[in-house]
Amino acid sequence: MSSYRIAVGTLDGKEITEHFGTSKGFRIIEIDQETDAEKPLADIEVVHSEKCGQGHDNEMLAAKIQALLDWNVSVVIVSKIGPGSERLLTKNQLQVLTASGSLDTVLGKVKYFYKNHHFH
Repeated sequence: MSSYRIAVGTLDGKEITEHFGTSKGFRIIEIDQETDAEKPLADIEVVHSEKCGQGHDNEMLAAKIQALLDWNVSVVIVSKIGPGSERLLTKNQLQVLTASGSLDTVLGKVKYFYKNHHFH
């Protein structure tokens, strides 16, 4: 059985709301490539450092990326992402998609894209 995992920047599980750099949490979802069945695996929370006003904390970004890698995620979906964060994700073989709105709508597009383009 072939499946892939995505991490979605969402707080309520319904809408894609989170900017990668400031996101507090991700929902990890496994999708079966044959049937398109979705299996939510976990909601992970990323703890931010207390340093305010210093932009993105590189250690925090590294920890966030490592958490996604630990879950074997291959696609990250967020509402926005800065160029530095996107480069770091790409360097770690993570596909980045930016989208907003309904999670169901975006997942439908991701499944379609995966079936037709296979980014592995």
